[in-house]
Amino acid sequence: MAPPVGQIRPGRYLALFVAIVAVLYALVFATGDHQAKPKLGIDLQGGTRVSLTARTESGAPPSKESLDLSRELIETRVNSTGVSGAEVVLDGDTLVITVPGANGDRARDLGQTAQLRFRPVLNAAASQPTQQQPQVTPPTTGGAAPTSGAAPTSGAPAAGQASTPAAPQGRPAPRLAQEQPTTPPSAPAPAPAEDPRVAAAPETCKAYVQLVAKKSDPTTPLSDEEEGNLITEGKKCRQDPRLGESTDANGATVPADQNLQAAVLGVIDCSPGQLDPLVGNDDPKLPLVACDQDGAEKFILGPSFLEGTEISNASAGLDPQGAGYLVTVSFKSGGSDTWAKYTASHIQQRAAFVLDTQVVSAPTIQGAIAGDTTITGGQGGFTQSEASRLANVLKYGSLPLSFDPSEAETVSATLGLASLEAGLIAGGIGLALVFIYCLLYYRLLGVLTILSLVLSAGVVYAVLVLLGRWIGFTLDLAGIAGFIIAIGITADSFVIFFERLKDEVREGRTFRSAVPRAWIRSRRTILSADAISFLASAVLYVLAVGQVKGFAFTLGMSTVLDLVVVFLVTHPLVVLASKSKTLSNSKLSGLGSVQRTAASARAARTAGPAAAKEV
Repeated sequence: MAPPVGQIRPGRYLALFVAIVAVLYALVFATGDHQAKPKLGIDLQGGTRVSLTARTESGAPPSKESLDLSRELIETRVNSTGVSGAEVVLDGDTLVITVPGANGDRARDLGQTAQLRFRPVLNAAASQPTQQQPQVTPPTTGGAAPTSGAAPTSGAPAAGQASTPAAPQGRPAPRLAQEQPTTPPSAPAPAPAEDPRVAAAPETCKAYVQLVAKKSDPTTPLSDEEEGNLITEGKKCRQDPRLGESTDANGATVPADQNLQAAVLGVIDCSPGQLDPLVGNDDPKLPLVACDQDGAEKFILGPSFLEGTEISNASAGLDPQGAGYLVTVSFKSGGSDTWAKYTASHIQQRAAFVLDTQVVSAPTIQGAIAGDTTITGGQGGFTQSEASRLANVLKYGSLPLSFDPSEAETVSATLGLASLEAGLIAGGIGLALVFIYCLLYYRLLGVLTILSLVLSAGVVYAVLVLLGRWIGFTLDLAGIAGFIIAIGITADSFVIFFERLKDEVREGRTFRSAVPRAWIRSRRTILSADAISFLASAVLYVLAVGQVKGFAFTLGMSTVLDLVVVFLVTHPLVVLASKSKTLSNSKLSGLGSVQRTAASARAARTAGPAAAKEV
């Protein structure tokens, strides 16, 4: 049987609140790093700064429009909710990113161009360390090919002279240069030996391989002209049309050059840490030589058949069929149709998911795929951070420019712990004043107010910790100000309820009978007041930027939690107090003066008719 209107079973509401608190703290201690501490913003704990310098294919300065668009996209990636406390500032041709804490890798990853393309796999080979890569002998004239590792000769020796090799051409590999024996000052230094990878490279790749080797040597920095040539030569080598099928002038199909494929695969360096100059500069209409993200495999890929711009959404999650995490990709209608048709016609063939010229995954198509598609990180899958990062860059789009990241540098707190302590002291003083006022004015009801505020603080703390893990929320001074203001909003809800309760008692009702009527009449006012506060916070959150956005977020969140506490804690506790003979005592409840006023009013009303009758 349901209770009468306005009356509740307080035990159920309190049990629900206890269950919510238990779930929140179970998540706090059972997920993430198990540390029950909220993340702090840059102004309180400092952070990490990384500079991203824009570069274009031609070497010309990037346009203002492309820089502004890149800043907006990176800001969306790093601070999509507006509450992570990260900052992205445009300084000339450089984007300066500052993120809270020691998280330089994350800041560097934000500069990914994030161009996702789907390409067919034409050929693949296992990657090996550079010094063990297979050597392809270049063609020679007039005799047998030189043995692997020997320098090719330029011709036959002159008659009567000893057979001596010609001076090697090119520049030495860094390792070989260090191994050259020193010569006496009087003897001329021997010419450097040619890098064996340059000697093994096909003609279209020689200049590219030599530039890559030079760039990997910190003692031989590339000039601006060579940096531009690195992209041009990389396209000639790694995007040679002969690597895939092509058509001649008559429209006939020309098959891929298998020898050229093997030669290019043999000289491409997939060792970790190599900066790919083609990131953001590859042509989707041409084949591509690419490495996987771990540098374990090399691929010859065909032209792109589907662009990442056809992606409508991307999310990270646990792999239900294996270890690690995966990324689920949803396509737009056109992209979904293209993907379904391609997978239906290429069963048992490999398709590569290529992100910024690196192969993220190259699975074998087992059947036609209609709908969402999952991207796995190969054996072992992605880690949680890798999957989240990939889903993030795919979801928010690719950058119009390529960027070279700088080394991460630590930034000290702009305000420091002294400011945090000042903010906490201010909040503590405000809370203490509210407690004192409630105890003096409401007595027992004031005690219930204090208990409700303490429980509300416990819920807020757990939510802060979880939001820091889930959406990167960081607590800064603006957020602390929002919570301090929220104390007043929460206290307002209690005041509305208690004053309505006093009005009911003044009308002659007992504490117990006044509670349900007071709750019905005050509930609508509480909801209206909190709704207005929440709408104001929402508008401020949408329109504001920077720390003001964090202030609006905390204020709005506290308003919602205020309703939870008032409905599930404060009201049930008042109901329990009204049903207790001890707690409902007028000396404890704080309603004694109100009850005496009501009794005097009733006596006056009764005495009035009696006096009139005597007259």
